[in-house]
Amino acid sequence: MHSPQMLRDLFAVMLQVCAMSNPNQLWINHQESLSEDILHQVRSLGELDLKSIGLPQPNQDFNTVDDVLRERTYNVSELRKSLEENEDKRLPDQREIFQKITESVFQETGGTFF
Repeated sequence: MHSPQMLRDLFAVMLQVCAMSNPNQLWINHQESLSEDILHQVRSLGELDLKSIGLPQPNQDFNTVDDVLRERTYNVSELRKSLEENEDKRLPDQREIFQKITESVFQETGGTFF
């Protein structure tokens, strides 16, 4: 996923287009989500850490690790069954957005959906 980059892009658009009352606080509240991929990128360039280039280390706790493990170890057949069982229960708008998001994921085109 390109989520941190996409979030930074959204943040940049918001800075340019929206009249945010407190962009600094928005950054402070979401800086970990906005920058979590930077640590990986810097390390891959030469085993450097963020501290060595003057940036603060992220505060990652074990809950974050547990969340990642949970997201990567889901039961695919159980999810597929749930999708099939609930397909008829979706409203037309829900069906349409589900189809768009699913196509975006499988075609790796990305996008923003509301």
